[in-house]
Amino acid sequence: MIKQRRTGLRVICFLVVVALYAKFLWDTEVSILKLKRGLPWMADFMVRMFPPDFSVLGSALKGALQTLEIAVVGTTLAALLALPLGFLSARNIAAPGVFYGVRGVLNLFRSIDTMVYALFFVAAVGLGPFPGVLAVVVYTAMSLAKLCSEAIEGIDTGPVEAITATGATRLQILRYGVIPQIIPLFISYILYRLETNIRAAAILGFVGAGGIGFYIQTYLRMMNYRAAACVLLILVIMVMAVDFASSQIRKALI
Repeated sequence: MIKQRRTGLRVICFLVVVALYAKFLWDTEVSILKLKRGLPWMADFMVRMFPPDFSVLGSALKGALQTLEIAVVGTTLAALLALPLGFLSARNIAAPGVFYGVRGVLNLFRSIDTMVYALFFVAAVGLGPFPGVLAVVVYTAMSLAKLCSEAIEGIDTGPVEAITATGATRLQILRYGVIPQIIPLFISYILYRLETNIRAAAILGFVGAGGIGFYIQTYLRMMNYRAAACVLLILVIMVMAVDFASSQIRKALI
């Protein structure tokens, strides 16, 4: 009898999930027919982008360099902020009042996308790469702090207990028992965020926050699709190069 009830409950749950998903499909207007009608336009758009116009290569490289600079500066500054925030938001390190307060702030700021921060900072400090850096710093610091706190909460307590038994101060316990365990993982997180921030910084140019996105938007608005293709090609090459370099560094850390 109990087994039949459980089976019936699972069937009901499955039907509810299917019904909800069907509603989501309906509300989001997912349509195979619309996609099929749009395929010729997509194909025409791709055809117009080839061959790429390499006469704008100089602008593309300039934008790519600025995007890389935004990502690197923003990520490094965010990492410096994230490390102390990570300790303050770690359940096994911070006092309960501090933990809940800092963790709440992290969750609040992480709920806002980098693009929204870019819009805010563009309005506050003007156009250019600086608002892009600020947007990357705020969002990345919150994300890295959350990851850092989880790494701290998952440390091996053995070394910490051994150092504590020697009569070490709280600062010494953190310095020799906690930080050495989390640094390799934290560096891995930084490299991962650098990869994602390069992609994010490439889009920030669409709202005036500098980088290669500005050139992509400009050429697309001018309907100069071949020039846009050149810029996109440079962006793809840069992202692939950074992904390869960071993966090699992560392998060396493991």
